[in-house]
Amino acid sequence: MAKKRKKAKKAKAKRKKTKAKAKKKKAKRKKGKRTVLYSSKGKKLYAVRSADGKFKDIQSYQRAHSMDIKRNSADGN
Repeated sequence: MAKKRKKAKKAKAKRKKTKAKAKKKKAKRKKGKRTVLYSSKGKKLYAVRSADGKFKDIQSYQRAHSMDIKRNSADGN
């Protein structure tokens, strides 16, 4: 009886682990979205959201835009 319980417990733990892995993988695939905001000084800002919708980072539009151009440029400079 104890062996069966141990086996069932192991199987349950394995299923739980697999579900958590799948959830993590799914969250990885989603790209963080940007929301445009304005600072009190009137500068344009990007609020970068994580996959679950919470604010992860707030950066100036100018800095984010320049990084996007650098990342997408053909020669990398």
